[in-house]
Amino acid sequence: MPFVEVPTDVAWQFGLVEELPDDLSAVLSVQELDRMESFGYPGRRRGFALGRMTARSVLATRLRIQPLDVPLVVAEDDGLVVDGHALHVSISHAGRGDYARSIAAIAERPVGVDLEEIVPRRPDLYRRILHTNEYGLLESLGLPHNDAQLLLWSLKESVLKGLRTGFRRSAQTVYLDDLSDGSGHAHVGDGPSWALRYGRMDDFWATLAFLD
Repeated sequence: MPFVEVPTDVAWQFGLVEELPDDLSAVLSVQELDRMESFGYPGRRRGFALGRMTARSVLATRLRIQPLDVPLVVAEDDGLVVDGHALHVSISHAGRGDYARSIAAIAERPVGVDLEEIVPRRPDLYRRILHTNEYGLLESLGLPHNDAQLLLWSLKESVLKGLRTGFRRSAQTVYLDDLSDGSGHAHVGDGPSWALRYGRMDDFWATLAFLD
């Protein structure tokens, strides 16, 4: 359980690649199966399927219907919407082969979620995502440098997913603060703040952002 003090309208769930059934037509829509088959890399297909399954599972619990009956569709901005329901949904998957993981979150407010595998990255990665005023976060977290910069990356990606822009918007426009004990806040311009939750699952950072 990596997240602390999550509001009751925000629900999330993890998925493991070992949970993939042999017959995916029982858990994915025809459109999802077609899109999955368009990916050439097997790991990408598994990750896509796992992410959609995880989202359908958490939505099915909220809507009290079968996962395959969840009206999950792709919007014009390539984000996911639940047709006919005022719910926001976000999916992330990471890892390779049998080590793949996914996470999905839904809420009655904008929400974003991200998974990042904690693997060695170039030491100056943080310069791509942090404003110079945020460099002190790398030390304040009390983590190894690589772990810290990946966590900060993941937190910002969660907010950008909640904004439904992804990295089409610069991560440096998202400002992080109050990071401590698995929670924090983010600010984007003069808009409302975003509440943050984060935790470690095995060798992955899991992060969650929702509009405050």
